[in-house]
Amino acid sequence: MIMVSCIDNGQKTAPSSDPVIESVTLNYSQLNKTLFISAEVTDPQGWETIDSVVFYLYRKDSVDSVEEPLFRAGQLVDIGPPLDIINRDNVYSYLIDSTTLADNDGYYRVTVQAFDSDGNSSDIETKSELVAPNSPPEIFPLYVSDSFEKGDTLIFKLRITDQQGSQDIASVTYSVFRPDDEFISDPSFYLSDAGPAGGYGDQYANDGVYTVYQPSNPNSELQGLYIFYFVAKDIHGATSDTLKESVMNPGVILTSPNYADTLYTTHTYRIEWESAYISSLKIEYTTNANAGTPSYKNITTVTASTGYYDWEVPYSTSSHCKVRISDPAYPNRYDVSDNEFQIIP
Repeated sequence: MIMVSCIDNGQKTAPSSDPVIESVTLNYSQLNKTLFISAEVTDPQGWETIDSVVFYLYRKDSVDSVEEPLFRAGQLVDIGPPLDIINRDNVYSYLIDSTTLADNDGYYRVTVQAFDSDGNSSDIETKSELVAPNSPPEIFPLYVSDSFEKGDTLIFKLRITDQQGSQDIASVTYSVFRPDDEFISDPSFYLSDAGPAGGYGDQYANDGVYTVYQPSNPNSELQGLYIFYFVAKDIHGATSDTLKESVMNPGVILTSPNYADTLYTTHTYRIEWESAYISSLKIEYTTNANAGTPSYKNITTVTASTGYYDWEVPYSTSSHCKVRISDPAYPNRYDVSDNEFQIIP
């Protein structure tokens, strides 16, 4: 009988017993003016063997500076507040408060290394962060609709920049002051930089161009000057200067006759209207307003700014009369009596 022994002569590598730094965080809070250092540390022998987690924090005035003096050194702790967040969660932390940080703006770099009770040490890990006062976003118009007809879609494209980077921009919103002196602000009034998927007409996502396609009400009786106010806000609450854009809505509104009035032939009746950004006004009337397609007869064309016309009521008697006013240059700018009136002898 031949005996064969199964012996593995290959050399086995002993598992490492060094502590491991899984991640390092260096975070500046614009709101609290504090600098937070943290490191997630593990050890093959268990957390209780970790002896210390040491940090060195360096500061320089600019990214190109050669000198990088030591600003602070010490140990990260895992004992909960105030320097740490959660006790014994393997995340070692240190909070540099606003008093210590003071006005020391600049570029900071931290190095972190962990040591255990057996004398083993981790690799040195490093992280960098800019500490600087927060700058508000800046707003620049790229394309703004300067006028619109009822039912048109208004287009606004704005470039938004921020010294802290595009990720610092929280929102770009707008409000509007209407011709009837009503100021409208709504949570849905915002511009998007999410690209086509955002649904607001933006073309390219995250390119710094914020867009909104705003439909107008085709049945609105408001005409005149609309003033839009745009504001960008960052994640720290700082706001840009307000961008003010004026948009004209030319049109006419008939104010009389609008009710079931009675007009008498050969008498004079004053037709009245309000208009904005049009020069002349065509006035017509119909005696078959109840028809599917009423036929209108010309009365006259006048200067729109007068606001009224004294009409000598004709002999055309009817119970289905209306007046229509319109801009001869743009026939879609028109208005018609809300209700029928009658003409009698």
